Amino acid sequence: MSDQGMGFGGFLLGLGVGWYVFRYITADVDMIGYLLILAGVGIIINAFLSRGRRRSPIQGLFGGLIGGLFLALFLTQGFGIVNEITDEFIDIDLGTYRATRTYTLDTPVTAESLTLDVENVNGGIDVSSWSGDHVKFDIEVKARGSTTAEAEANLDRFTHSLEDSVSGTTQRISLNFPITSSEWSNYAVIVDVYVPEGVADEISLQTTNGEISVQGLSPQELMIDTTNGRVSLMDVEASVIQVETTNGAIIGTVTSPSTSFSVTNGGIEMTLGTASGEHQFSATNGAIDLSLPTGANVGYSIDLDTSVGSIDVNLPNMSYDVDKARTKKGETVGYDAKEIQISISADTTIGSIDLN
Repeated sequence: MSDQGMGFGGFLLGLGVGWYVFRYITADVDMIGYLLILAGVGIIINAFLSRGRRRSPIQGLFGGLIGGLFLALFLTQGFGIVNEITDEFIDIDLGTYRATRTYTLDTPVTAESLTLDVENVNGGIDVSSWSGDHVKFDIEVKARGSTTAEAEANLDRFTHSLEDSVSGTTQRISLNFPITSSEWSNYAVIVDVYVPEGVADEISLQTTNGEISVQGLSPQELMIDTTNGRVSLMDVEASVIQVETTNGAIIGTVTSPSTSFSVTNGGIEMTLGTASGEHQFSATNGAIDLSLPTGANVGYSIDLDTSVGSIDVNLPNMSYDVDKARTKKGETVGYDAKEIQISISADTTIGSIDLN
């Protein structure tokens, strides 16, 4: 057999094996590492086989095999796997920031309910509850400069805007950083927000080039929008949750009657609490993995679709109107009589969909 034939055969073998395996597992950075090790072993074997004048016919097999495995990885997991790799390096300090300053802002809570808006650029936002009677902002600002003096001068020019107003029984607290777009490249800002328990009615968070994390909060509405960053929601309860991100994953544990999660170039990994609700999940170039409650009193109505990938539903007593490899529509037998009714709509272009 020719070298080209062996190479193409290895490619098809890798593609087939990878397609079968990666549909049933969620790949992570470790998986990339294993594939790179395998690729390295293949290169070494090829080098030994090339020591003689005569080329071994199996040399092309290794390159084709590895190429097929990598293609299957991207086809089944989506190109959001790239974000898993970049997330590992997001906190590495490359030494470009020469000056740092931290400070704290405190705003007393003076009304029955609270609306909180935080807008950041080039940095993350972390929001959690605490036992204090005021909203606390811990802010870390890093400034660039060709010299330390220049970085400190940039740091001196950095400013924030904190607005506090009360209308009726609702207090509105808004934090942003009025820096021009041309100057933002000089700064990185990390904002940690602490909110008194039980007072937040609406929370809106927005950033670019940073992760947004929310922990242990129970607002009525939670709105999140970020670009180039992951969104993490841990033990969050809200009447309405809307999350949108680009180039980052969405993960967490939530309980809500109404959620909407949308991601481009990233996956969704979410655990839902036991409560009736309607939930929408949309991903481009990423997998959707949902952990759902089950029980005799829980029923599901599902509408799932993927363009390239597989769908795996592990829910009891399901009856399907459409039961195809990449499209499934159905509901639990006796759905209308269930005490807890959960509607799941999920779609992705390149990636798998797994329920339980």
